[in-house]
Amino acid sequence: MKRSKLTFILGISLILISSFQFKALNPENDCGLQVADAYTQEVLGKNVGFYVKFYNSSDKIIDAIEYKVIFKNGFNEIKGTKTFTWQAGNLVGAMKPKSYLSDGATNWMSDANKLEVKIIRVHFTDDSICEVNTSIKTLK
Repeated sequence: MKRSKLTFILGISLILISSFQFKALNPENDCGLQVADAYTQEVLGKNVGFYVKFYNSSDKIIDAIEYKVIFKNGFNEIKGTKTFTWQAGNLVGAMKPKSYLSDGATNWMSDANKLEVKIIRVHFTDDSICEVNTSIKTLK
């Protein structure tokens, strides 16, 4: 009797642990696109823009990304936000599965020294669209 209870408890624990790990590794509603890195572009010690590095962990090909950049100061106060769109074109092809892509702009807000990047939506070459609200990368 004691052995079957122990086996049952171990079995349930294993199921719970594996469920937790699956959710931790695959956050809900990320569309298979994550912000891998974000950093400022400086010229002569002044922030003039930023770069964002995305990672496509999905099995689909991405041909457009809409994302928001939230500019903040040292007190984490928002100094402004701007929305940007990356689209595959003549010079840069679509983003293949399991690959990285860098995008950026020479855009900056006064008094900001860090940024957050939030993916808004992703368009795939199969013409599906996924809206995202979980992938945020903060540059400190």
